[in-house]
Amino acid sequence: MDVKIGRCRLRSLLRARKITQIRFAEIVGMSKQQINDYVKNRVIMSIETAMRFAIILECRIEDLYEWVEVYGPRRKG
Repeated sequence: MDVKIGRCRLRSLLRARKITQIRFAEIVGMSKQQINDYVKNRVIMSIETAMRFAIILECRIEDLYEWVEVYGPRRKG
């Protein structure tokens, strides 16, 4: 079994913490458009950006995205 990245959960994480995208952009030193690109899945975060966001939001890096299980052909062991 493998996994692939799914929908970005940044919007719901920000809402739960009552932080607007504009305020979060100010906190992390990015434009509101960059944050919106992550929220809309137009851009996937780099590992460095995801770790930074996770630290700021006090969550696990895995919490920033939904993860989809992908089943491929069975591998011979």
